[in-house]
Amino acid sequence: MSEEHLRQEMRLVELSRSPIFVWDFDGGILKWNRGSEDLYGFGRDEAIGQSKEALLHPIVPGSTFQALRESLLSRVQWKGEVHHRTKSGKIIQVESEIELVLVNGRRLVLESTRDITERKRWEEQQKLLLDELSHRVRNTLTGVQSMARQTLRNTQSGADFVERFEGRLSSLARAHKILVDSEWKGAELTALIESKLQVHTSDASGRIQVDGEPLTLPPDLATPFGLILHELATNATKYGSLSSETGTVLVRWSVRPDGTESILNFLWHEAGGPPVEIPSRRGFGSSLIERGLTGAAVHRDFLPTGFVCTIDVPLAKSLA
Repeated sequence: MSEEHLRQEMRLVELSRSPIFVWDFDGGILKWNRGSEDLYGFGRDEAIGQSKEALLHPIVPGSTFQALRESLLSRVQWKGEVHHRTKSGKIIQVESEIELVLVNGRRLVLESTRDITERKRWEEQQKLLLDELSHRVRNTLTGVQSMARQTLRNTQSGADFVERFEGRLSSLARAHKILVDSEWKGAELTALIESKLQVHTSDASGRIQVDGEPLTLPPDLATPFGLILHELATNATKYGSLSSETGTVLVRWSVRPDGTESILNFLWHEAGGPPVEIPSRRGFGSSLIERGLTGAAVHRDFLPTGFVCTIDVPLAKSLA
């Protein structure tokens, strides 16, 4: 490269708002434009004369800066991802394009960079979300298969199976929608309860009392809890207090400390319905209510005054 050509490129470097700088392969930084000042925080007087390694502390993922230098000697050009340290100490990820040129026996390096820190963070977040989604889809399909088998085992006719299975599948879908809307952060318990009760009790909303502190259930707890709520609402509508015009349901919960963890105390209390009868057989719904939550203590009481279900389940420490 001629000196005149180099001077022309240097003028373009000075005018550019993109981070571009020039460093001597055998020395320090020679040119440092406004774009570099904006990105890295170092003023021109702070950068010029410093070696690139001392100023930016470059890290080449999967390789070394020394290997990058050796590649420049053999290939003249290099392009890839590099981690640089700014003046504030922040590590940023940049996409770097580097070219080695010879000018009057000097080995000069022209380097332009583009900050890709946010893009890489977004890509990593998307990968985590996709991995999480893949994991949950596999678990959901496994759960649906089990739910189909258990529902079929405990129904007497094809029509009964379709009604029960579609109801449970719709309940699962509504719980997942709440989780998707929250970006899989969890499901607010009040919203989860209302999504289950609205389907079964649209004409009985005035007879349902919901009382509890704001609480977001983690995804692994929200999905099975949603299915249990569906079973409770279905049974109340078909056989329990909501099958009559005078019956009521009280849904109440609280959180209490218990040693190093917190416990969710959940109550479903029916009253004012037809005489309560203890089921003659244990179906899938009963098994789901009693065993659907890992580590939970579940009690179902068929009292003369109405059906009562209490659930005590440990919560993650972050929810305490």
